[in-house]
Amino acid sequence: MVKKIKQYSGYYGCDKCTQKGRWVSGRVTYPKVDNLILRSDETHCAEMIRREQNESIPVSPFLRLPMDMIAQFPIDYMHQACLGVMRKLITEWIRGDRKARMSAVQIKEVTQRLLSLRKAIPSCFPRKPRGLEDIDRWKATELRQFAVYTGKIVLKIILSDQLYDHFMAFSVALSLLLSPSLAVNHNKYSTDLMTYFVAKTKDLYGEQFMVYNIHSMIHLPAEAIHFGSLDACSAFPFENFLGKIKRLVRSGKQPLVQVAKRLMEISVSPQTQSVVAAKCKLSRPNNGFILGEGKCCEAIQERVESDESGSPVVLCKVFEKCEPLFMDPCDSRIIGCFKVQSRQCRVKLVPEQQLTRPAILLEKNQEIVFLSILHNI
Repeated sequence: MVKKIKQYSGYYGCDKCTQKGRWVSGRVTYPKVDNLILRSDETHCAEMIRREQNESIPVSPFLRLPMDMIAQFPIDYMHQACLGVMRKLITEWIRGDRKARMSAVQIKEVTQRLLSLRKAIPSCFPRKPRGLEDIDRWKATELRQFAVYTGKIVLKIILSDQLYDHFMAFSVALSLLLSPSLAVNHNKYSTDLMTYFVAKTKDLYGEQFMVYNIHSMIHLPAEAIHFGSLDACSAFPFENFLGKIKRLVRSGKQPLVQVAKRLMEISVSPQTQSVVAAKCKLSRPNNGFILGEGKCCEAIQERVESDESGSPVVLCKVFEKCEPLFMDPCDSRIIGCFKVQSRQCRVKLVPEQQLTRPAILLEKNQEIVFLSILHNI
């Protein structure tokens, strides 16, 4: 709306490429996945100026500023990948066509698996997993949690092989794009995965499923390479801060004044979070970490005495024989997904500064799964 262009429901609704949409089953779809003609700032500005001169259509005020009207309006993965694609997939699995829909028993099993993971979710996640019956009320953080972390676990053996492999392509691609290092080093592979995901969607769910949100996944890797990672250009920090602002309001009288005063108080006397973080991160469910060289560890004791260099150390169970959790569509160790045997560990003193990559620690029988936390917001 601020760019004064067609919205997603228009035939030329994609603001990243010039593909013309098709009207299928009451919606505009984008079936093409290759040979797409990308938009550029030069062609976009020229077209907008032509429309203003010939058709008297007012242009966006942003057009008068020295900014790229294509690259500097990124795809927001919070709305399009999480609230859009992930919710659409889950809704299709529980309410869609019979060829993709799970049975009532399978839905119940997935819900039970999700609820069983609640105690294993670290405090850096604002919400614990909920059952599929609440899917219409899931927040974006819950959908991201499912897409990047828990979905890999709870959908295994429940979905058919085709549907599960299709979801895994989306999940792994999203995981790669959330990490600043992986988004750059494996951007080509994440692009291939997203292209495969979008192309396969038509075969598995039908052309009516190929709406703008699905189509935009093709362009998502380019946003990560341009901004550094998806978290660098998402709406998550703004949405998260809305909750903080809401908690600052005590009554309905002059809410803006209340917010301004509380923010001023916080800025004058900021709380030191480092001590709190150090205390809470070393107890379950916040005691799983990924170390360098493909090792994992579980912190089992609070900070103990310093080592010879004077740095604080932590007593940990270190797992050196880490296997990949899965090998398709890639070696899961690339995105920090490992499985280990609970007995194959050594108790060591680990320097506290090495505990920088927190992970979700899932324990089942004699096997432990570590899922590296990739998002940073």
